[in-house]
Amino acid sequence: MLREQIRAYFADHRQELIDDIMALIRIESVCGRSACGRPFGLQNARALQTATDIAARMGLRAANWENYVAVVDMGEKPSRLDILAHLDVVPGGGNWSVTKPFEPLLRDGRLYGRGAIDDKGPAMAALHALNAARHLGLPLSGNARLILGTDEETACRDIAYYYSQNEEAPYTFSPDAGFPVINIEKGGLYCGYSASWPVAGDLPRVHLVESGTAGNVVPGKARCVIEGLAVDVIRKACDGAGANGIRYHVEALEEAGFVAVEATGRGAHASTPWEGNSALTGLLAVILTLPLAASPGFTALQGLGALFPHGDFYGEAAGIAMEDRESGRLTLTTNVIHFGLTGVTGKVDSRVPLCATGETVIDVLAGAMKSYGLYLEPDAALVPPHYVPEDSAFVQTLLRCYEEHMGEKGYCIALGGGTYVHRLKNGVAFGCMMPGRDYNLHGADEYLVVDEIVRCAELFTQVIVELCT
Repeated sequence: MLREQIRAYFADHRQELIDDIMALIRIESVCGRSACGRPFGLQNARALQTATDIAARMGLRAANWENYVAVVDMGEKPSRLDILAHLDVVPGGGNWSVTKPFEPLLRDGRLYGRGAIDDKGPAMAALHALNAARHLGLPLSGNARLILGTDEETACRDIAYYYSQNEEAPYTFSPDAGFPVINIEKGGLYCGYSASWPVAGDLPRVHLVESGTAGNVVPGKARCVIEGLAVDVIRKACDGAGANGIRYHVEALEEAGFVAVEATGRGAHASTPWEGNSALTGLLAVILTLPLAASPGFTALQGLGALFPHGDFYGEAAGIAMEDRESGRLTLTTNVIHFGLTGVTGKVDSRVPLCATGETVIDVLAGAMKSYGLYLEPDAALVPPHYVPEDSAFVQTLLRCYEEHMGEKGYCIALGGGTYVHRLKNGVAFGCMMPGRDYNLHGADEYLVVDEIVRCAELFTQVIVELCT
């Protein structure tokens, strides 16, 4: 009976939901410069105000917390459920073929636009679910609260600000990932490494290696400059490495004796490095086959090649491979490097399972790197994992509601990345991406499926009712 009431409500309000998502997509809410009481920029503040106006139009209580977050309450009772979603987006980018990033377009059952699935569509599905639960007229004993942030894509300062002044609700979910339920977010090691040495004049030598823009992104490009080797020798080495899927371009530079090599692979998020093909480790593999002169710099490169060999995603060569049943395998990558004649700096990214400790990860990796003259940052520390037991009443409620509304088997997932709920005691990620579908997240032609987002709103309504009754 309740499911039929929920479906009837959204049959009547379907277009209103889509219109509200489109209104938010039109706002280019990329995190900007703080100014005049707008900590994340003018457009992010504008997105918060738009969402607040939508909630007020519905008759919900809505408040803007100094342009950090907007808070929408279903009622006046103490909150039993917090829902965390965000209205900031990554930049629009290029290569869109269906529409422009901030000009939403409906086509063939899909709504295209930056933020459609990440996370403006899910945010509005949650907002409409609050309104639907309120209109059902059930005797709810608790409140559900929607907290809309505007800094998720950068540093999550919005949610940190909110919870510095408010207690967590007994239950929290964020519709900013995938279904069914993400109840484990791995811990992590995100730190730099470095080494320095006097200039070594013996040839052949590597003048520079440059790759990567962020520690959590497997680089699709890498470049090095080598002095003292013939172009043909370097090109032969690149040809021999062609089986690794990296494309190499070798070019003699105008300055006599210098050759540049550019490697092209495929980028990916560091939480799923197997989805990419690291240009950095592919380039190191070539460099280490060349007849280069011995030097501390070359030893450092040998160390990086030995500890982060191309295609090793799991820390096996570095001696820190581990896994557990609940959270899966450790991953390890190095994705940023700046190497020159007098030193090197770089970054390490490791997503670690529940069983990991500082002794089994940091101490072992630091020791292995030190043997090659490389040093982890002295204050390197593990970010603790986040875990809500699968057999908890909260998770089981989410799984059961998911199965009823989506018609798919519910199960729990361990995630390598982190979400809004990582530091909340009883928080999980719940939706809105369906398993097996590529929504072009953070890419060109990002979209949501209209029928799916309506079903998500229905699902969230059911969850609100069950947790707040």
